[in-house]
Amino acid sequence: MIGKKIDGRKIASAGEKRLKKKIVDMERPPSLHTIFAGEDEGSKVYLGVKERGCKRVGIESKTHRFEEDVPQQELIEKIEGLNGDDSVDGILVQMPLPRGIEADVLISHIDPVKDVEGLHPSNLGVLLWGDERRPPCTPKGIITMLEAEGVKLKGKEVCVVSHSTIVGKPMALMLLNRDATVHVVHVHTTELAYHTRKSDILIVAAGVPRLIGPDEVRGGAVVIDVGMNRLESGELVGDVDYEEVKKVASKITPVPGGVGPTTVLSLLENTYDAAVSRRK
Repeated sequence: MIGKKIDGRKIASAGEKRLKKKIVDMERPPSLHTIFAGEDEGSKVYLGVKERGCKRVGIESKTHRFEEDVPQQELIEKIEGLNGDDSVDGILVQMPLPRGIEADVLISHIDPVKDVEGLHPSNLGVLLWGDERRPPCTPKGIITMLEAEGVKLKGKEVCVVSHSTIVGKPMALMLLNRDATVHVVHVHTTELAYHTRKSDILIVAAGVPRLIGPDEVRGGAVVIDVGMNRLESGELVGDVDYEEVKKVASKITPVPGGVGPTTVLSLLENTYDAAVSRRK
């Protein structure tokens, strides 16, 4: 058995077409502003991907650039200024940030309505109530992907290999909202394979290259790989050994071309939703 490759680019493209039709009917297009500090090369790549996505669907995008040694207070003041600017619908803080700047502090200063990444404490908190008004982008993109593939979650055993605020914790809550049985594990979990092998669906976001091989996967499982790791050779790989695991999985995401495109789609959708919410 060779697992079906889940084409994130195809799923995202279809979502962007639907979103573009909604934006065309708006009196004024949504506006997304990004705080970018430093010179991280990976961040520059993501910034370009985001800006091209905005252009495709009709969202106005502007980036505010700062030097590596920018004081944290200056970034806070910029965010507060954007909060008070009625022409701004969404605010995004590009990570990683320069050393000495606390991401949580910056995010907590964003107006929750303009928090398009869904990481403000208020937006994360309402997930506990089952309210997904502004969910984090990667978990939302994964749900979009599973729904597009017709993967049912109710009653299924799902293992999330991550306990991060960006992926693991909100992912678990969104799965619970859909009546899945969720196991949250991570790189420090003893007997990791014991948990991963029991699962119908495996979502991996540990940040460890090829952490998951075929021995850690239940036959016929759906495998979602969130990892993006650059090896010394320059090769980009995920947290899952794709070539080997696809031999036992029923469906599997590639890296790149899997979760990344649907994560960007989620950002665009959240920006549109923020604009609609603000203009009611």
